[in-house]
Amino acid sequence: MTAILSSAPRSQAGLLAGNPRSLLAQADAVAGRFQDDGWGVACFGGRGSASVIKSPRAARLEKKAFTKAAQQAVSRVVVSHLRDASNPLGLPKGRLLRPENTQPFSADGLLFCHNGTLFIKDEIKSLLGKYAARVKGSNDSEVLFWQVVKMLDAYGSPQKALEMALDEIYTVWVSCKDRYPDREGPCRGLNMFLASPASLTVLCHYPLKNWKTALLAPGWEFGRVAWRREKGRVVFSSEPADGAAGWKKMSDLQVAHAGLSGGKISLTFSKIQRTFS
Repeated sequence: MTAILSSAPRSQAGLLAGNPRSLLAQADAVAGRFQDDGWGVACFGGRGSASVIKSPRAARLEKKAFTKAAQQAVSRVVVSHLRDASNPLGLPKGRLLRPENTQPFSADGLLFCHNGTLFIKDEIKSLLGKYAARVKGSNDSEVLFWQVVKMLDAYGSPQKALEMALDEIYTVWVSCKDRYPDREGPCRGLNMFLASPASLTVLCHYPLKNWKTALLAPGWEFGRVAWRREKGRVVFSSEPADGAAGWKKMSDLQVAHAGLSGGKISLTFSKIQRTFS
């Protein structure tokens, strides 16, 4: 997944589909690790309304459609996702690969995408209250989205919303982990991107160590969010989305927030202090 905040509307097609390490290039980069379970490109229009183009089919089979969507996403904020679906509940493939399960998700002036797996989806969904009725699919990432919306409505701050979502997940895990004797924790990866028309907020949390390497970035750990600040633009990506220099690594349990005001981008990082295990 890749998300970009720019000081002025611009095309982000180069990072999404225009170079040998772009998000689209990652779709079929490594045999056995194809990102074949859906794709999406989303942005905000001039009045802040979200525009989302997505498909439950493999991006490698719809490269022209993906590239066209990337080229059309001329905006201050662009969010894109490739899906390699986890299936901890063993759902039939036909139920798993549906448009409503494809990312990014959009509602209430927000865009959201997630990499990883939330094993305790049903337990977290049971705590969504009024937001549970807005869950349309069977994707754990969609449950995460509405959990984050719940926390955002409660706390007001997107950084705090991501932190408190994580806190709730690990708190619930203490009470339900006996149901999952084969799991070491409540999740395998909670890398989350939350976007509004003038901001990006990113949580990097990938607790498994030495699991895999990145798809197209030699020496880069899979699950380690990459970021780069340029003149008039900040980029976050699941791994470096081109071969240019300047990519830096987010650390585990780090939250980044990029905001746009008066044509200028502010960028801050904070570390979640609680120990999660």
